[in-house]
Amino acid sequence: MTRRSRLLLPSVLVLALAAQMPVTGLTSAAMAQERQTLNVQNADIRAFVQDVGRRTGRTFIVDPAVTGTVTVSSPRPLTSAQLFELFLSTLRANDLVVNQTGAGAYRISPAAGAAQGPSGVGVGRFVTEVFTLRHIDAASAAETIRPLVGGEGQVLPNAAANNVVVADYADNMGRIRALVSRIDVDRSDYQVIALENASAREIANVLQQVLGQNANITVTPVQSSNSVVLRGDARQLERVKGLVADLDGRSRANQDVTVIFLEHADAGQLLPVLQQIVGQPVEGNTQSSRTSALRNGGIARAASTADTARTAMASDAEQTGPIGSTTVTETGQRATIARFPGANALVISGPADLQRTLTDVIRRLDVRRQQVLIEAIVVELSDNAVRELGVQWVAAGEYGAGLTNYSDSSSPMLPILGGVASDKLDKDDPLREQLQNIALNGLLGANGFVGGLGGKRGDGLFGFIINAAKTDAGSNLLQTPSIMTLDNEEATFLVGQEVPITTGQTLLDGNSNPFTTTERKDIGVRLTVRPQINSGGSITLTLKQEVSAIDGVLTRSASDIVLDKRELETTLVVDDGDIAVAGGLLDQNERLQTTRVPGLGDVPVIGHLFRTTSRQGGRTNLMVFLRPTIIRTPEDAQGLSADRWGYMRAQQQAMHPDVEPSLDALLRDYMRTQPPAALTAPSSDTHDDNAR
Repeated sequence: MTRRSRLLLPSVLVLALAAQMPVTGLTSAAMAQERQTLNVQNADIRAFVQDVGRRTGRTFIVDPAVTGTVTVSSPRPLTSAQLFELFLSTLRANDLVVNQTGAGAYRISPAAGAAQGPSGVGVGRFVTEVFTLRHIDAASAAETIRPLVGGEGQVLPNAAANNVVVADYADNMGRIRALVSRIDVDRSDYQVIALENASAREIANVLQQVLGQNANITVTPVQSSNSVVLRGDARQLERVKGLVADLDGRSRANQDVTVIFLEHADAGQLLPVLQQIVGQPVEGNTQSSRTSALRNGGIARAASTADTARTAMASDAEQTGPIGSTTVTETGQRATIARFPGANALVISGPADLQRTLTDVIRRLDVRRQQVLIEAIVVELSDNAVRELGVQWVAAGEYGAGLTNYSDSSSPMLPILGGVASDKLDKDDPLREQLQNIALNGLLGANGFVGGLGGKRGDGLFGFIINAAKTDAGSNLLQTPSIMTLDNEEATFLVGQEVPITTGQTLLDGNSNPFTTTERKDIGVRLTVRPQINSGGSITLTLKQEVSAIDGVLTRSASDIVLDKRELETTLVVDDGDIAVAGGLLDQNERLQTTRVPGLGDVPVIGHLFRTTSRQGGRTNLMVFLRPTIIRTPEDAQGLSADRWGYMRAQQQAMHPDVEPSLDALLRDYMRTQPPAALTAPSSDTHDDNAR
């Protein structure tokens, strides 16, 4: 630009505006309403910006990279606002953008890199917009939008969220928005393909692997009709439809025999159910074996599925006999089922329709079974009190003897007299030793205080024995057996001893070599339980709780032992995690026994010397509490293990705070693993096993 043109621009603007302006100064409001014409030819762009800023009252910051000339012609007068819009359009035509700063000023810079800068002002401002797509993929939409975006703009597809980010001038963004609304429409079609030989679920898995995740076709299996639903572009559906028909045809020759490897169920428990469905003879062929097979492994829940399968077979198959007979013929073919125990697998031979029915039954039954933790608390509180007091007399003389002897006394008089009289026998006489042993055992078995006095007066003997005893016994028995088992599976917990008990005796060789038969009996705590999880979340418990202990011998002269036994056998329903009382016993007894000499024993005060009194009182409180907890997921099982491990570890550490718990050392050195820790459940929603 020549010096003359640079000097001309201010003069032209002043002359053009002077005709519309009074001589005096104008306020901002007057400047906004005042109209002026504009006619600039090849003026320096910086001088143009300076003059517009003066006339509009705005502050502009010009980037050093802004250079060049502008030509603007306005034949009609413009207001200040119209002048500013014309100014912005002129800058955009020269590849310049205007951005407003925080202080209210405007920054003028080249359009290159405007997409990375802040939003501009006016219709020529640079804006960014995100278009979320519903029916087409982001890559295809980006290819369609890119030609409409200027050189300074950008188009970024985001496949993960299926959206497109567009940065361009505001006036051009309206065209792009209209284009996206026209191309993002649902043009997909539906196709339902019925299968004759292959399984719908198997075909759906194959198609999903072949098409991949980026395909525009979705595949949904329908088990009830053994068909697949295809959704996508009509032309692509025709190609996939041919692939499905080819796979279904090729599977016809391979449907005679199917091998199914079970993931959770036991093939031995599942086989009788399938045999009943197809009418194949069940192993054992007894009602009890069938009932047992239906119970074990949660098979009872499949009754409705089995009935449905029978109904479908009865309507679709031509049978030579009713369901439950030894053979079932469908279109002239017999269906048989066998199991391979080595791999926990089932082998099915039969028509394709029947195989699909059995496969569906197996799929519903072959699920991970839930577990139940049963925790029991057995509490027994007992208090026994015994009071004994008695006096026994003996007197003997030339004309006879007399004594008082009470069998309920712990130290009866007769054995003691026998021991005293044994002194008159010869030392080598074996009877003397026997009498002395009997007397000694009588005194050793006495309780409390035993005292007496004896003497000789003339030819007469006299003596007496006083026996007084007081016994108080109390016990607090607390036992907490617990066991975890599978749903509908019986489990037994036993902690105790095997005690030999004599059941018979035979005398041989002239009674000198007796032959004794014994039986070992479990003594201790036994818990036998079978839990059944109901659909409502409750648990039906069939349980047997037994607590037994050795109380002592039956009599002093016999070796037979006495067992204390507390047994509870019942069936009850408990909600998950609740505590229920399974049973209890509140027992209180009082027993008073008095043995006296008639007449003398009834005399007040003196009568106590001629009688023995025994008073016994007992009270027992016994309660059994149960708490079942359903273990639904591996996370629940791991959390339970971590909780119990932490409890036992804390008990060891409390006894020896300065020593490493032996549990940690054993786990580290022997098992070479880490202690169990609670797992975090996955954030995704769990799916229904029956919908697999």
